[in-house]
Amino acid sequence: MTTASETQGLKRGGLLRSLAAIGPGIVVAGSVIGSGELINTPLQAAKFGFVLLWVVLLSCVIKYVLQVEIARHCLVENKTTFQALNEIPGPRLGGASWVVLLYIVGYFAAMLTIIGIIGALGGLMHGVWPLAASPALSTRLWGAAMVLFSIGLLWGGWYRQLELLVMILVGGFSISVGIAVLLIQGTPFHISPSEVLSGLTLSLGDDRKGAAYAVISLMGALGVAANELLMYPYWILEKGYGRELGDPNSSGWAERVRQRVRWIWLDAGFATALATIVTAAFFLLGAAVLFRQGIVPEGPEVVDQISSVFTESWGEWSKAIFVIGAFCTLFSTLVVVAAASGRMAADLFGVFKLIDPTNREVVHRCHQVVQTLWLIGLLIGFLFLNTQPERYVTSGHFILGAFLTPLLMFCICWLEFRTDRRVRMGPWTALALVTSVAIIFGCVVVNAAVQILAEAK
Repeated sequence: MTTASETQGLKRGGLLRSLAAIGPGIVVAGSVIGSGELINTPLQAAKFGFVLLWVVLLSCVIKYVLQVEIARHCLVENKTTFQALNEIPGPRLGGASWVVLLYIVGYFAAMLTIIGIIGALGGLMHGVWPLAASPALSTRLWGAAMVLFSIGLLWGGWYRQLELLVMILVGGFSISVGIAVLLIQGTPFHISPSEVLSGLTLSLGDDRKGAAYAVISLMGALGVAANELLMYPYWILEKGYGRELGDPNSSGWAERVRQRVRWIWLDAGFATALATIVTAAFFLLGAAVLFRQGIVPEGPEVVDQISSVFTESWGEWSKAIFVIGAFCTLFSTLVVVAAASGRMAADLFGVFKLIDPTNREVVHRCHQVVQTLWLIGLLIGFLFLNTQPERYVTSGHFILGAFLTPLLMFCICWLEFRTDRRVRMGPWTALALVTSVAIIFGCVVVNAAVQILAEAK
């Protein structure tokens, strides 16, 4: 039974304490609301118009339960994400499960997206303040400067400062994008209800092959994608959700866990709502402005070209607002993904028994070193590859949608049905989880088949 003092403590952990626990989801949103919303979403809207609105909304909402359930399992079992995935049966190498190894391979391939983000940041800053007469050189110099700035910011490894930074960066731009959708209604680019409804028909439009690729890319890019699902438990643990739970055999443990799970539902729900609103706004603006004008953004100036979704809504003076917001969005993604990659690496090294995962000083130093090396490696890739940010972004998102998201969602299902029975998901949540997996898998398979059939013709 729960004692009177424990009951009083739980009451104190009511709404205000739950609201104070919001934060990990916003950090994840900082990486979600980035290249997917700023580049991929308006780019696909520019190509296909309103027809793919259903993909945008579905991609943002459908992974909500997956996000909650992977966090629940890691919290209840007191495991990091890779430690949990390492329990999945099958072939092993050096103590690591085939799932962990396969995911790492896909993770590196999906980093094409971050190379695109560095390129987009470099092109954006070149437009503001050229560092060289040659646009290509100036873009590369700015890309290098952004990476070095990120390294300096992350070297301290402070979670709370990172959380606050991301909240400010993402929140400001999110508000401005929402306002832009309202303002555009007073321009020649106003959006009619029939156009919105046309995007909810589950259609691929006339270019079925191109749209099928776009669907998988958007499924990988939007909402809580595979990498964000993998990262979320790290932020949950660093926020302190697992503290004061006590021993699983102690009195009141199950109720304390349920309280933390309610925090997770609230935190993930807030981030999902934010990502959905911002992403839908970007898509509608892209379809209204870029598609109607026949503009398909490309090259280092891709973000500058997309800025017309703001200038046509607010007026030419608003370009400065868009540039600031775009910088905040892309830079926050770079910072959050770099920080999460350091944590993932420390987790992986622990699985391989290369470091002691219980030694906080060693783990923290691993975070710092890996974050730095990871960013330097991506910078080298950016400097030697052709500067076409939109291609790297969409290709990386396609890998996420076609490979990593399906892999991880099946793993989450396997883990969740093995969580401690006392705090396991209920039947309705289980139904929602299985339904989400079926819908995502169906979208990937159907659209992959459309592409294959189109190639065969």
